Amino acid sequence: MNAILVAAAPKTGKKKGSADPAVALEELCRLAETGDVEVLESALIRLQKYNPATLIGSGKVEELKKRVDELKPGLVIFDEELTPAQQRNLERALGVPVIDRTYLILEIFSRRARTREGKLQVRLARLSYDLTHLTGKGSSMGQQHGMIGTRGPGERQLEYDRRTLRDKITALQKELDAVKDERETQRKNRDSVPMPQAAIVGYTNAGKSTLLNRLTGGERPIYADDKLFATLDPTTRRVRLPGGGWALLTDTVGFIQKLPHNLVAAFRSTLEETAHADLLLHVHDLSSPDMALQHAAVRETLKDLDLDGIPVINVYNKLDAAPAHRANSEVLRRMRPVFVSALTGEGMDELMTRVEAALSARWEDYELVIPAGSQKLLSGIYSTAMVRSADYGPESIKVKFRATRENHRRIMKLLRPE
Repeated sequence: MNAILVAAAPKTGKKKGSADPAVALEELCRLAETGDVEVLESALIRLQKYNPATLIGSGKVEELKKRVDELKPGLVIFDEELTPAQQRNLERALGVPVIDRTYLILEIFSRRARTREGKLQVRLARLSYDLTHLTGKGSSMGQQHGMIGTRGPGERQLEYDRRTLRDKITALQKELDAVKDERETQRKNRDSVPMPQAAIVGYTNAGKSTLLNRLTGGERPIYADDKLFATLDPTTRRVRLPGGGWALLTDTVGFIQKLPHNLVAAFRSTLEETAHADLLLHVHDLSSPDMALQHAAVRETLKDLDLDGIPVINVYNKLDAAPAHRANSEVLRRMRPVFVSALTGEGMDELMTRVEAALSARWEDYELVIPAGSQKLLSGIYSTAMVRSADYGPESIKVKFRATRENHRRIMKLLRPE
């Protein structure tokens, strides 16, 4: 499949707090590449104002039509989210399928989801999108898996009326609730896991997966690629702390500008893994010229997911590829950052020292003397704490361990049951 990409922006310049239109168009190109779409041409169209009928106005539509006739693309992709009427009018005028950024992201997510829950969440987000675009369904809404904007039998399969769509959405939500209950059952002892937990978050392609692979020494490496949304489902690995003991690190899906709200909502339960973390590692791409806006996009998404109350270490990755002055920025220095290169390993020792110090705020040192032969109690300590040493005497065992306050209370209840 090949396409022409279009971004529209006011002539007066970019909106405050929004990405530069040229940068947004470049990101759309990378999204298209990730979706296996060959980009024939990309165009940034400057407008006096947005047109409610076609977004870009009749004159610009005519210009775009000429390019479509010359290049004969399979579809046209707009960076802005289109209304059903705009999508329908553009398809009629251009004579090819038209999709928007949101639809493209949903298509990419549908391909990348691997777990049952991930697939259900993508399907739910897609049906929610379709529900708001019923009147705009035309040739662009072909839903055969892996076929962006194609025509054919797949089109008719998703020509539901509103009631059918809502019924399917309700059924999917029930399925997701059931999966969520299963996850809660598996996770009900999550707080008693004898390891602190940290989650790696950040903008897509910031190097999160590469960082986790570096920290685990390449043991059981996870997939990492120079593509947007290279990984989708969360992956957890055990990482050695400098002072001894281990921590669990979870790699999560990357965020992006204009991440569809229904996709954020649909993936809330997947990102709940992050809600159980003691610490967040917010990974930034130090080499990106749009780093500040990417930082804001991630923080806003974390806020939407009610995760902005978890302690954060700001990790600035790709030190090997960034201009030297970036790491010396006074603005960044105020954020107490850690500068690293996941590719070369630079800065990893400092990062893990900071991680251990941050986790120590919740994981404290304790010492307990228990009667010899108290195997049930000793087993309870091992299952809920990081045991540093256990000195066995003839009548007692002295156990030194690290645990959260909650886990320490659990252990004391085992020692002195009510």
